[in-house]
Amino acid sequence: MIQWLTYIAIVGFVVLLGIYIIGKKRSNKGKGTNPFDFGATSSTWKVNSNEYAQTAYTQSIKTPLLKGIILRIRMRIETLSVYDEYTLRKEVMRIVFTIATLIITIVLAVLIVRPSWLIIFWVFLGVVFLAGVMLDFFVYRVEARLLNQLKEFNNRFRYFYQQSKMVDEAVYESIQHAGPEMRVQADRIYHILTNVDPEAELAKYEEVAPSRFLKIIAGLAVLVKDQGDVINERGSAFLKGLTGVNQELNSEIMYRSKLTYKMRGLTVLSLIPIFGALPIQNWAISTFPVMKTFYESRVGFLAEVLVYGISLLSYFLIRKMREINEAKYQATTKRYKWEKWTLEKVPFLKAIVNGFTPTYFSKEHFKLKKLLKDANSPLKIEWLTLHRMLLTTSGFLLLTIGFWYAHERQEHSTLYSVVPATLFAGNVTDEDYAVFEEQTAFDRQIIEDMREMEGLSSEKLQAHIAAQLGIDNVRDIKIKQATDRISQKWLVVQNSFLKWWEVLVAILAGCMMWMIPVWILQFQRLLRTKDMENEVHQYLILISILKEFERMSVYSILTWLERFGVVFKDPLQEVLQIYDSGPEEALDELGEQISFEPFNQIIERLKLSLIRISIKEAFDDIDMEREFYLEQRTEANQRSLEEKGSWANMLAGAPMSALTFLYLVGPLIYSSVVESKDMLTRL
Repeated sequence: MIQWLTYIAIVGFVVLLGIYIIGKKRSNKGKGTNPFDFGATSSTWKVNSNEYAQTAYTQSIKTPLLKGIILRIRMRIETLSVYDEYTLRKEVMRIVFTIATLIITIVLAVLIVRPSWLIIFWVFLGVVFLAGVMLDFFVYRVEARLLNQLKEFNNRFRYFYQQSKMVDEAVYESIQHAGPEMRVQADRIYHILTNVDPEAELAKYEEVAPSRFLKIIAGLAVLVKDQGDVINERGSAFLKGLTGVNQELNSEIMYRSKLTYKMRGLTVLSLIPIFGALPIQNWAISTFPVMKTFYESRVGFLAEVLVYGISLLSYFLIRKMREINEAKYQATTKRYKWEKWTLEKVPFLKAIVNGFTPTYFSKEHFKLKKLLKDANSPLKIEWLTLHRMLLTTSGFLLLTIGFWYAHERQEHSTLYSVVPATLFAGNVTDEDYAVFEEQTAFDRQIIEDMREMEGLSSEKLQAHIAAQLGIDNVRDIKIKQATDRISQKWLVVQNSFLKWWEVLVAILAGCMMWMIPVWILQFQRLLRTKDMENEVHQYLILISILKEFERMSVYSILTWLERFGVVFKDPLQEVLQIYDSGPEEALDELGEQISFEPFNQIIERLKLSLIRISIKEAFDDIDMEREFYLEQRTEANQRSLEEKGSWANMLAGAPMSALTFLYLVGPLIYSSVVESKDMLTRL
């Protein structure tokens, strides 16, 4: 069946390629026949590829399976908000075509070289993850271009504002020098400034802006256009804000550049064992044929799974360390709540989940609720319990099935595998291979007869083998060799069943998987710390400018913080709702909800601004605080780069080390030692 699948795949690929070439020739021929057709001579490969991409997008979005893939890739790119609809569709289909070509090419090559369902599964899985690496490459490249173009735009914006002292004119002049990705954002900002209701347009833009820097620039531009710039002995408040944005932007660009340099090629390196295991296995079997026994044994299967597991785990960890996307914690994020549907539709499942969920007033329930809140997870505690149950059950079943399959594979290899008797056989001739094949068939027949024998003993086995070989002397050397060989195979066949300790290992592994969702939430909570620091520093930039305006109040500052907030957005919204009932009580409630010290310091200063001093006096040293946080974050970024670089190098080398020692060197040394011991025994 694998061979037929290979032939069908090759023929299908050739047919699709032929249809594409013929269609392209007909398209070019049709366009060139009409000399009066305007633009006919300007038809290039780029124009044709754009047309094919738009047509393919329209057709793919109608196909159920392809629709999900297209929308997932589109959502990943659409968050950048740097493309119009036409260009966005072209970029999506370019990524899809690249990934599809890669998958088809590699899977076809594997089908031709080594037809095997298991090999195809592992290689296909590796190609899917490699497609994720390619998607990250496309997205990170666009993000890097946007940040660099934003830096240039900010410098131009500052220069033209110093000339005209008009925000909208400065933005318009800067658009002429902006890059393609930044030009889209600059057009949006200019549209906001020239709109009848700039506050409403700004609120819409803040929901889709791909960077926090763009939010700050757009917000400050609207504020200055509405109330005018404040100029004192320290200079322009607006220009000081742009300087603060530039400092943040330079730090972000340098961090991304250094992290990309340290992580270059490591994700691909972690996936090499998935594609390199098959060539190494073929080389080892061709050079040392007895190695086939190891690769088809239970230990060989477990070593293969371990190598692939280490490779995938390293890939996920390296990819996670490479992520430098800004926080996305909006509560309005659309998510299909399959947990709710499952609990409602599956009978008795809700009762089982409630049985494993901690009771409402218990300490464990409070800890999980706080963890979900700190990690900003959309899950409920019942849904988290459902995740834990499904993961535990799946892990137990997969490991149990893996153990069972390893035994079945070892039994099948023992009965049907044609392997030379010595490690140093080298390349086997056709005559020798025919002898080994006949010997394997003879052993398999004897083992089948042994299963039906009653009162099996060594003497009875020798007599049966002698009868089958037609030898009268039971003590003949051939009988003894055949008896020893078949007895060893019989022991392997007899032990090829699922053992109690393997079930126990599967149960323990399932119990460990019960904690994995909680560990993931704890990891997400740790990741929020940096997001909180970035957001507080963004607040300091805003307050350093807002405090210069005379009409600014505590409520206005809280409104600005809520507009630009991501991590602290929900608590700030709650405070704004209860602010009229008591400003000081509302700020106390905000301080109780958030336990992050830098943010609490801002709250304490706002409390002082209510009745005692002005906002400008309360935040008179905010520039010094902002410089301190900037230096502190620079040092933290440096430590983070060093730690991520060392861990990533170690994780990227772990799959190759496992492939070398667990899959080649270790089995080869073990086989050599066993073979040498057998040779000494025979001598």
